[in-house]
Amino acid sequence: MRDLLKSYRLTRYQLHKVKIKADLRKKDIEKLSEEAPEDEDIKYMLREAEQDCERINWYMSNLNYAIGWLNRGHGRGSRRSIHRRSREQLEIIMDPIKMQSFANPAACGSPTTITDSEREMINEALYLLTPRERECYEMKYCGCYSERQIASALNISQVTVHEYIVKAEKKVNESLNNNIFLLAL
Repeated sequence: MRDLLKSYRLTRYQLHKVKIKADLRKKDIEKLSEEAPEDEDIKYMLREAEQDCERINWYMSNLNYAIGWLNRGHGRGSRRSIHRRSREQLEIIMDPIKMQSFANPAACGSPTTITDSEREMINEALYLLTPRERECYEMKYCGCYSERQIASALNISQVTVHEYIVKAEKKVNESLNNNIFLLAL
């Protein structure tokens, strides 16, 4: 996704340079048109230059829309209630069912059973966490506790719990994104 966004931005930059050249060409032809208003060749060249500028503007508009969509995850306009949620409510770092299966494999039925390779990837990702981050992360995603419940159980503030969970989510997400076995698939 990042590569696509990067290529769209590069294309927009290159298209912007082409647009500047097309606008300059159009202005030059307009000057010629003012000097010889009856010349049919100049009128034709002016129409062509105007059409080129319109096409370039259309391409840039579509690129800007695509870039905005990729950045925001939705188009412009009014936002529905699903978009008004906080970042934590919108993002699911790891499937909660798999995390619960990881935490308590004996209690899980066949639909939630994870494979040994998935268990190893989760272990590898959790290995990077500090003990306190891992404790908060596992309580939230394995035990389904709220941040307030975790804070009261560990006798720390809710803000601190949130910070631990955010740091842990980043580390786990980076670990899973950079996993050599997942990249090979």
